[in-house]
Amino acid sequence: MSQTAARLLGLLSLLMVPRTWSGTDLAERLNVSSRTVRNDIGTLRDLGYPVEGTRGGEGGYRLGSGGSTVPPLLLNPDEAVAVAVGLHSGLSCIIGGMEETSAQALAKLEQILPAGVRNRVKNLAHFTVPLAGNHPMPIVDPNLLTLIIEYCHSHERFRFTYNSASGASSSPGVTPSEQERGREFEVEPYRLVNHQHRWFLLTFDSEEEDWAIFRVEHIVPKLPGGRRFEPRALPSDDIGAYVERNVSASRWKHAATVTVDAAAPEVMKMLMPAEGTVEALDEQRSTVKIGAETVSTMALTLARLNVEFAVEDSPELTAELRALSDRLRRATT
Repeated sequence: MSQTAARLLGLLSLLMVPRTWSGTDLAERLNVSSRTVRNDIGTLRDLGYPVEGTRGGEGGYRLGSGGSTVPPLLLNPDEAVAVAVGLHSGLSCIIGGMEETSAQALAKLEQILPAGVRNRVKNLAHFTVPLAGNHPMPIVDPNLLTLIIEYCHSHERFRFTYNSASGASSSPGVTPSEQERGREFEVEPYRLVNHQHRWFLLTFDSEEEDWAIFRVEHIVPKLPGGRRFEPRALPSDDIGAYVERNVSASRWKHAATVTVDAAAPEVMKMLMPAEGTVEALDEQRSTVKIGAETVSTMALTLARLNVEFAVEDSPELTAELRALSDRLRRATT
C-alpha cells in the first residue's frame, strides 16, 4: 500500500469516530502538516466521503451523514463479520429477489477479508442453517419498499393499484376483497411489516374510515402521490402483533368467541397473536376471539391454556372439545 493510501485510510478511520476533529489534532495524529490534512480532506471528498468542515475556534472536520455516491467503507474485523453474516442471511432474506445481490456483495467482501476473519465468516456460514419457509418467497422490488417508506415519512397519501393474482390471499379485515382486485386506492401509509417473509403495508383508508392492510407484492404504485395528511394515532402499541393477528385472522377457516376465567394480560401471555384476540371483561375474566384452520386446532389451543372457559357461539368447537375430552379420558383408563 502506498504511503498516501495508508494516510488516507488512517484519516478516514479517525473521521469515522463520531466527533469533530480540529485540523491540528488530525495533523498530530497522522504526523503530517495541516496543509497535508486539508489536501487529504479534499481527496476524501472527491472520492465521495461527505466530510463536513466548520470554521472558528471550535471548528474542525467530521464525517457527515452521506453524500451523492457510495464510497468505500472501513470496517474493523468484528464489523466485517457482522456484515458478512447479514449478507449470508440475505441469501434467504426477507426481501425476495435480493438473493443474487446479497451473494455478489458477500463474494466481494470475502475476497478482501484477512485470512483469519475470512475463516470466521466461512465457519459461521457452514455451521448455521437458515430454515426455509413453507411457501415461496414473493419477489418485492426494493425500490418499491423505499418508495413506500418515503410516503410514510413525508405523511403523503399513497396512490396505487392492487393487482393480486386470483386465488392469492389478501389480508386482514383487510383489503381488498376478491371483487376489489385491480381497484385503485389512495390511502394514508403508516408502517411496513414483514410477516413470514411477506411484506405488508399498514394504512388508513379514509374512504372506508378504517385501517387496512395490503400485501406489498401486489401493489403497483401510481405517481405522483396524493396530498399530505395529518398522522393519526396507530391502532395498537404493538404494530407487529396487530398486523400478524389481522393477517392470520383473514386466513381462519373457523372462529369462535370464548369467555376465559383469567385476566386478559395472563391470557395474552399464553396466546400467540395469530391464535386470537383478547379483551378484558373484568379484572378476572376475558373474552377471546379464537380462530384456526381446523376446529381441532382451536380445541387444542384452549386446552393448552389450562384455565376454565366457556364457548359462547360455536357448536362445532363445543363438540370437538367433548370429543377431545373423551379421547383423553379413554387414554387414562
